[in-house]
Amino acid sequence: MTTLENTIRIKATPQQVWQALGQLDALEKYDSGVKKSTLLDGPKEGMGATRQCDLTPGGWFRERVTDWKPGATLAFELTACTLPVKALRHSYRFEVDGAETIVTQKMEYQLKFGPLGALMDVLMVRIQWNSGIKSFFAGLKAHVEQQKS
Repeated sequence: MTTLENTIRIKATPQQVWQALGQLDALEKYDSGVKKSTLLDGPKEGMGATRQCDLTPGGWFRERVTDWKPGATLAFELTACTLPVKALRHSYRFEVDGAETIVTQKMEYQLKFGPLGALMDVLMVRIQWNSGIKSFFAGLKAHVEQQKS
């Protein structure tokens, strides 16, 4: 499994950051890589809630909430996708630092295709995905800080 960790500081409370991340069908508001996020059948929030995200320029993934502690932690597990991914989990932790919230994301994934997938990961996937996470975090920061003002 490959592990990527990223952190960002947002000038907002954990509850304000949670308002964005906890709205499962609004990912496209701050993630430029997502064209549309839609809640699927079942719970609309909390443990077990699921969503499908249609990607820009194409493809999709479905994920299920596996940890839900408002303002503290949130985690997802991939359930299906059009990407060459065998397994993927990502989690978020919120930590208060003065007037800011530090959000840490940890993503663990394994690509399909065995040794070829591992080579793809080293040569391009982890670089592209890490860049995508940084873009996602920049969008989240801008969205949350704009919402609170």
